[in-house]
Amino acid sequence: MKKAIALVTPAAVFLTVTVPAFAVDACAGPYNHLCALSSNNIGSIVGTVIALIFAVAILVALLYLVWGGFKWLTSGGDKQAVASAREHIVAAIVGLVIIFLSYLVLNLILQFFGLNTLSNVVIPNINGSTAF
Repeated sequence: MKKAIALVTPAAVFLTVTVPAFAVDACAGPYNHLCALSSNNIGSIVGTVIALIFAVAILVALLYLVWGGFKWLTSGGDKQAVASAREHIVAAIVGLVIIFLSYLVLNLILQFFGLNTLSNVVIPNINGSTAF
């Protein structure tokens, strides 16, 4: 009986004590251009997604570079560990170069067609304001 009371009491309290929920307009924030999807503004959404993909790729490459540096520091002079760490660092640098070159090529192609990848990118700050 104690187990049944222990299970029913939290559920009863949860269902009887309600807290008012106030709806928030999801389109009133910094990403309001995502709410009005139409054929006229799909380019800005695609540009935002492309910029986000590039930012994530750069972050991953930088983390891989830091991981290679950490492996080098903790190798303890072992030649195989140093070689492995060096391969990680070279791969991260090559990855960063490929990311930046692909971004450059993508921007050149899009400018040829009159488009811009960073047309509506919003970078939030810590205090809630936007950088752009």
